[in-house]
Amino acid sequence: MNLAGEPAPDNALGQALSPGLRQEVRCHPHAPDCELWWHWVWSGPTRGSEPELEPLCPLWETELAADRIGRVLALTKESDA
Repeated sequence: MNLAGEPAPDNALGQALSPGLRQEVRCHPHAPDCELWWHWVWSGPTRGSEPELEPLCPLWETELAADRIGRVLALTKESDA
């Protein structure tokens, strides 16, 4: 979660409507060898569906995972950097 992307505490409408800058990541076995990987978690197609997992990278590649997560949560565009 990037707190800089959250609406101001006194902005009631922003607090009600903004999902903020956040993305869930889980460690989960990845096919075909069932090694542990980091996965992005996305909502399923319906409210009652299980979440969908998108592979991010193998568990042991922590620097790569941190870099990718940081890019997703960044406030600046790459062209601004």
